[in-house]
Amino acid sequence: MSWFYPFFHFSIYKIFTYKPTEVLYHNDKTYEDILNKFTESYEKNLAKGIEKYSNRDQDVTVMQTQYILPIFEQDWLIGTDPVSMDQHKLDEMLVDVKQSRDTLLSLITKKDYSSEVKVYLVDTINNFLRLEEEIRYIKDGNNFSRSELNILFGNLRNTFRSNFNIFATTFYESSHLQRQ
Repeated sequence: MSWFYPFFHFSIYKIFTYKPTEVLYHNDKTYEDILNKFTESYEKNLAKGIEKYSNRDQDVTVMQTQYILPIFEQDWLIGTDPVSMDQHKLDEMLVDVKQSRDTLLSLITKKDYSSEVKVYLVDTINNFLRLEEEIRYIKDGNNFSRSELNILFGNLRNTFRSNFNIFATTFYESSHLQRQ
């Protein structure tokens, strides 16, 4: 039974091995290339902000990004090596996404954003909520076949990646440009 339905409630070992594939984005760049480029830029902004401003004047968005970025740096999102997914891993993933969403929510009160950046922030928060729902759907479902789980984890991976793109290219960049 666990061979066909790994998360079925009668399965002894509730585990599924997801085998991610490499996806190229525009200009033949991988997700890892895009993530590394953003991280490099972010770290420069962080170092510049620490040197240039006192604690009170630092860019809150840049400072809080250090708590959000790790959810986008998970091995299964970056690499193509098979990874085992179980209920514990999904629980951890869900907690990390919730904490990142809470960090984004805290930005609403910590900084006065322009109306355009506020819209991007709300969109980003809504995307994190959808990500939580997607994780819960997989976690709480116990009648998924292996092929269905493969599709669901592939969709989840794509959702993480698109949330990173929305966070990095719309909200973070717009917020950082507003600061300058």
